[in-house]
Amino acid sequence: MDSSASERNVERDRLLRRMEHNARARERAAKISGILYDERNKKKEAFLQEHSDFRRTFLSTMADREQRWTTKTQASPFHADLWAEDERVFRHNCEQNKLLQRKKKLADMRQREAYDTIQRKATSERDELSELRAERRIHVESLKNLKAIKDVNK
Repeated sequence: MDSSASERNVERDRLLRRMEHNARARERAAKISGILYDERNKKKEAFLQEHSDFRRTFLSTMADREQRWTTKTQASPFHADLWAEDERVFRHNCEQNKLLQRKKKLADMRQREAYDTIQRKATSERDELSELRAERRIHVESLKNLKAIKDVNK
């Protein structure tokens, strides 16, 4: 029985050592896990802080960049709606062209009326020059006749 008791004692000692060893291992694992958890939390917080700093810096530099470009491009013609402006100029030019065409048509019509009036006047007026010529011919013939009669009477 001694041997079985000693075997049991040996087995029990071995179990106790094993349990102590497992307890120490769990204790070390818990300690390491705690340390690692703390380190992980510190690194996570550092990462989040770094990320928020980066984001804040990024947003601030982006705002500065936008402000610089806004200042640089303030005099740019592209701030206006070029299409609408071009369309407005096009419509204005079309209206001007129509107005000029109307004025030209009116001027042409007035000139044609003036020409027609002059033509009508010229054709409707009696021709004084031809009348004077005819009178002169008649006068010259009557003088010839008178001279001829006078010569015959002599």
